[in-house]
Amino acid sequence: MAVESVTEDLYSLEHLSHRFQVTPERIAQIATGRNLKQHQISGQLYLQKNEVQQLIEELFLDINDKSRGYEIPEYLQNSPDAWAKTVVKMYREKFTYPASVSPSQGEFLKSLTCNIAPRNVVEIGCFTGISTIWLAAGLEQAGGVGNINSIDLFEDIIPAPPYHRAYLPNPLEYAQNSIENAQLAHRVKFHKSNSVAVGERIHEILSEPIDFIYIDGDHTKEGCEQDFLLFYPHVSVGGYIVLHDIYPEYCNWDGPRYVIDKYIKTSPHFELMEVKTSPFNFGMAVIRKVSQDRSLELRTKLKNTALWQGIKDKPLGKFIKKNIF
Repeated sequence: MAVESVTEDLYSLEHLSHRFQVTPERIAQIATGRNLKQHQISGQLYLQKNEVQQLIEELFLDINDKSRGYEIPEYLQNSPDAWAKTVVKMYREKFTYPASVSPSQGEFLKSLTCNIAPRNVVEIGCFTGISTIWLAAGLEQAGGVGNINSIDLFEDIIPAPPYHRAYLPNPLEYAQNSIENAQLAHRVKFHKSNSVAVGERIHEILSEPIDFIYIDGDHTKEGCEQDFLLFYPHVSVGGYIVLHDIYPEYCNWDGPRYVIDKYIKTSPHFELMEVKTSPFNFGMAVIRKVSQDRSLELRTKLKNTALWQGIKDKPLGKFIKKNIF
């Protein structure tokens, strides 16, 4: 049997060490103490994925603390709608808090899609699907043919407190099942991929422009800028771009703020509204594209050429970056 097929069901100790920020020796010690079987392949030690939960319980002693989580509003708990019942169940999962949007943030997203009634929605950063359900519920309420293309790497969720507090080995399957239970599967198509790969073939996926894009993926400066520059040209004039986590002092990410300050705030091509969010003021920006920025599109295309790759680190390239980009 090929090594690749074997390791699909295993985590290397080196990988777990990096994710948990502990030494491989500490992981091996716990594995031995808990009688977890360690597999040696090509000189590396691996653990079975289905036994990682025991490792997590030992490493994170407060992982079973049920006191942490979002407060679920009564209207949501009492709703008879399948989507609401599903999202309440999802909020009660330990891996939801605080990485997923809160109920108040979700309601805001739902209100936006319900009022705007976009035909084509793109979501970058699905996580487990809570934001996807809120967006789709708004489309459903608006009626029409609105749909969502949701993009995520869907990597296994491993605890990394304070942001990830539980283990979920197959987030895509979980998201798909949740959308089915919410009776919103007709509104959503998932893409297990990075956003760049999807963005580069967006014309194969959509026959019409994007009316609404929710960007909540790579929050680094480079990652968020790349998502914005790649998808912005495909957003219709009058369409909306929503950025999550726009206040670095609260969320500890500076990518969305960087995009706002560099491309949005002083541009005549956009209208901007910043929204404080609850219970954590990570913030959201609602951006309306009022006209095409041809100069920005040309600069973006130039960055992707072989010519630019050849000069970007040379004196001429540095001059261009400083004075044009």
